[in-house]
Amino acid sequence: MPEYKNIEVTRDKKTAVAALKTPPNRETVQELLALMEELSIDKTVGALVISGDFGAAPGTIADGDEMAALCEAVEGFSRPVIAAITASAQGPGFELALACDLRVSAETTRFGFPGTTGGPATRLAKLVGVARAKHMALTGQIIDALEAERLGLLSHTSAESEVTAVARKLAKSVASRASRK
Repeated sequence: MPEYKNIEVTRDKKTAVAALKTPPNRETVQELLALMEELSIDKTVGALVISGDFGAAPGTIADGDEMAALCEAVEGFSRPVIAAITASAQGPGFELALACDLRVSAETTRFGFPGTTGGPATRLAKLVGVARAKHMALTGQIIDALEAERLGLLSHTSAESEVTAVARKLAKSVASRASRK
């Protein structure tokens, strides 16, 4: 695997883990896109975990088209992608988390589209319904992990220090069944 500056990639049998060193920024998005392309031809990977702080604020990702491309790559990836959210999932980072098949978060994580005038709520609407998604996007409402779990956005919550381990365990379970396509 190539060297990355903004993500740390590890492998454990059929699971690849991309740990974000910083909340998503332009370089992180580009590196994740490169990793997705690399893993798309590696048939030994049964699941991918993207782990870290998904709290990218609006404007921190220079090219919205790149984040859109990453979300499409995640959704189109032929194996399950799990978001392991350790701090927050807001703005474009929330959109990335929503593109993943499963989401695990810390009990203290907060979710939403702050500072937007409507935000990209299409993925959210698929999961929680149009009315709730519009409300969150138009009002900039931030919800906590308990509410996100109640709405069905999360598979699990845990202590922040355990989020990646929980996601790895989940990935191991789904890797054996590994194809979405």
